[in-house]
Amino acid sequence: MAAFALASAGAVSTNTAKESKADVLIQAYIHNPTVNDCSPVQVNCSPGAGPACLSSGFTAYGKINQDCNQQLHRN
Repeated sequence: MAAFALASAGAVSTNTAKESKADVLIQAYIHNPTVNDCSPVQVNCSPGAGPACLSSGFTAYGKINQDCNQQLHRN
């Protein structure tokens, strides 16, 4: 019975660790309504290549200097 309790506790802590890594929101920006506008949004994405990061149907970008054009991808 003690082994079962330890195994259950370990499984719960492992799932929690995976979820907390995957659900990290970052500040990103969407071009709304024009490409010159940078509206802030919270997304679960990170810099780099891969499937485009989206927020409400808009592609979300990171900000480099004053430009909102850093490619982000979905986590």
